[in-house]
Amino acid sequence: MLEKLSHILFSTRLLLPELVFAGVFLIIVTIVAFTKKSYHSHNLYNTLTISILITIGFVFYVFLSFLEQYFDSGVVLFHNLIYLDKLSIFFKLIITVSAIAVILHLWIIGYKVVGEFYAIFLALILGLFVMSMTTHFLMLYVALEMVSICSYILVAINKSKSNSEAGIKYLLTGATSSAVMLYGISLLYGMTGTLNFGSQEFATFLGQNPSWVANVAAFMTIGGLLFKLSAAPFHSWTPDVYEATPTPIVAFLSIAPKVGVIIVMVRFLSGLSIDFRLILSIVIIGSLFIGNLSALWQNNTKRMLGYSTIAHAGFMLVGLLALSQFGVQSAIFYVTTYLFITLSAFLLVDLLALKTESYELESLKGLGQENIFLGLSAVVIMIALVGFPPTVGFTGKLLIFTALWDSYQDSGNQLLLIILIISLLNTAISVFYYLRIPFYMIFKDPKGGARRYSLDIPKRVFLLIFIVLLVYLFIKPDLIMDMIEML
Repeated sequence: MLEKLSHILFSTRLLLPELVFAGVFLIIVTIVAFTKKSYHSHNLYNTLTISILITIGFVFYVFLSFLEQYFDSGVVLFHNLIYLDKLSIFFKLIITVSAIAVILHLWIIGYKVVGEFYAIFLALILGLFVMSMTTHFLMLYVALEMVSICSYILVAINKSKSNSEAGIKYLLTGATSSAVMLYGISLLYGMTGTLNFGSQEFATFLGQNPSWVANVAAFMTIGGLLFKLSAAPFHSWTPDVYEATPTPIVAFLSIAPKVGVIIVMVRFLSGLSIDFRLILSIVIIGSLFIGNLSALWQNNTKRMLGYSTIAHAGFMLVGLLALSQFGVQSAIFYVTTYLFITLSAFLLVDLLALKTESYELESLKGLGQENIFLGLSAVVIMIALVGFPPTVGFTGKLLIFTALWDSYQDSGNQLLLIILIISLLNTAISVFYYLRIPFYMIFKDPKGGARRYSLDIPKRVFLLIFIVLLVYLFIKPDLIMDMIEML
């Protein structure tokens, strides 16, 4: 009994960041419950913003301490429900960085949100933290549902008709994928007798079943994960949600859940004793073509970025398809750099919308002539999304393509070569819609002639930080890759 109590206390100490988040969540809920609800309570919401930034900054510091203290091995907590290792800590750092950037985005652009937003936002981050630390189906499902429910609320929090419609569509699609996932988990549990997909018993017993049965169960299980990844065929919610939801929220939903999903898929797929390449290849091909071809016809920048997110989900899975350590490292590098690129892209469209009051491409005509800095920033960000030098987007795609080619050379599997060719083709397709934004800004003449459009210093500095990062990480990718190689 004392030994179990000691283990629980030990586990609790190592979950200090999560406890801090839970505590601040309760504080914010209490403040909101006993104050007048208003979009104009600037002092209250500024206080909430500062509190969440301090919380996230403190968590960042604690994470760095954990990285040093548990650098060589992982720690099993709460009797296999939680697994804290270098990989989970690294991904929690990524989630924290993206959360800080999103709050700064809200603050700098001047979004006015209700107090409940911050509480739900914290709960969403907490769910992602738990998701990144589990190799147990029970905890995975609880964490995924926590992330999903918070996401549904954030999408519909503005109570407008478009937000409500997007939230309902998001909810219905998410509920369906969660049900499919739960059924898949039940099948895997029936075949293996364990819910711990990181254990040797899981891989051993799963391999004793017919491969097609195991593949079907595995695909159903990752259905919920593919939904959060915006991968085909669980992608239908993405464009509507992206178009209707406030941009900072969309920026976070397009990054952070994908981070949690990738770490779970790395652990889940590495524990499978079956060949899942065919199923994963179908998902990749569908995501790449649906995302890129649909984006070609979009005239709304947020909707276009929504479809491009589907394509990027396919690229993330390409690294996992390689079935090698370098492939996993490449996928992690791609996700990490995609974070900075996506945050900068959504910040850019928001800064442009401040002038145009629209997210339509037509409204961007001549903005690059009115503000040279915005025009050049659009060029850098869009070529980073395509994967061209001199941006870190090029490095990310080069690594996953190299990993796939190396895997093809070692195995001789023609499927890998087909996926590589399709990936290169879709990269070429993406050029045509990504570069439309800088083309409209720089080469199209504005209506009524060019008028100077200037940004205040905080907005310029915030965007400049992202631009410098995109170029500097191309020059020094080792800053991220060295850390990934030590995971």
